[in-house]
Amino acid sequence: MRSSFSTALALVAALPTAFAHYNFDALIVNGKVTEPYEYVRKTTNNNSPITDVTSRDIICNAGGLDKDIRAATKTHAVSPGDEVGFTVANDMGHPGPLAVYLSKAPDGTEASDYLGDGDWFKVYEMTWKTIGENGIEWANYMNGQSNGITNFTFTLPKETPKGTYLMRAEHVGLHGAGEKNGAQFYIGCAQLTVDGTGAGKPSPVVSLPGAYTATDPGLLLSIYYPPVTNYTAPGPKVWPSGCEDHTPNFAGQASDGDCTNDKGSDSGSGSGSAAPVASDAPATEAPVASSPATDAPAASAPATTEAASAATPTEAPVEQPAETSAPVATKAPSTGGKCKAKRAAKRALKAKRALKH
Repeated sequence: MRSSFSTALALVAALPTAFAHYNFDALIVNGKVTEPYEYVRKTTNNNSPITDVTSRDIICNAGGLDKDIRAATKTHAVSPGDEVGFTVANDMGHPGPLAVYLSKAPDGTEASDYLGDGDWFKVYEMTWKTIGENGIEWANYMNGQSNGITNFTFTLPKETPKGTYLMRAEHVGLHGAGEKNGAQFYIGCAQLTVDGTGAGKPSPVVSLPGAYTATDPGLLLSIYYPPVTNYTAPGPKVWPSGCEDHTPNFAGQASDGDCTNDKGSDSGSGSGSAAPVASDAPATEAPVASSPATDAPAASAPATTEAASAATPTEAPVEQPAETSAPVATKAPSTGGKCKAKRAAKRALKAKRALKH
């Protein structure tokens, strides 16, 4: 009975997003939204996910290593500390964690010639908005559990060494992760050159494929029943701060810096902390606007890591309808006191009747 109930629950929960496949199609740099597939390698599988973590498609999606696609993709110059990110076509409509990886090409290699067969390190991660005894609410959803975000940004680490890079966005849809190879990987790779004097030594590093197995706890689980009360995202910890984000940042905003480490403090590893977020600053999404708009306001949450300077949008600033997080359910007050009072009243009535007789 429990098995059929959990299966039915998973099916019902997946219905709204059954056809919600998507791509990372455009690069965002300091609030400027570039053209679709101008700096991001185009895919050849429309917007379908990758499910085989041992496939080379896990690097830059299907088609992302094809010579003609690489050659047709431009390379964008960025600096450490820039606000960078991706737009999502159409929206990030499945539940699950978001991550961004970097891989430095060998010296002298153009980004369009790089196949991503070197070391990869994680520079950004966003997981849950709330987690606790009632389950998990994923941070990539807006308006409760209905609409996925349409873009995101983060601060490129100031320690990032100079060089030519692939920047790889990855969102894992976990709606079908109750069975092996059920997790869906949505991937996009942008071609970058990073200038500056960053002298960091990224670690830990992984290979793609090789970073994941189909049985990783963060990839093989039911997110519907029983309720998820603890979650660790797959892959390595985030370099250099270990920041795990819990509310999205959008084009035209400076990163709000909300993150936890594996001990639940406000900066540290990328592993999932089981401690629920006590309160969230209202998240405001930035859908890409085709007409001029006013500058997007910065997120209101106070930064808890090194503050990044606000980036000034230079093209297509975005409108930001406010989103109010659904309140976390709380237990109803106990009715034990009322019951005791009723029993006491009944005893008093019986005693009064006994005296009359």
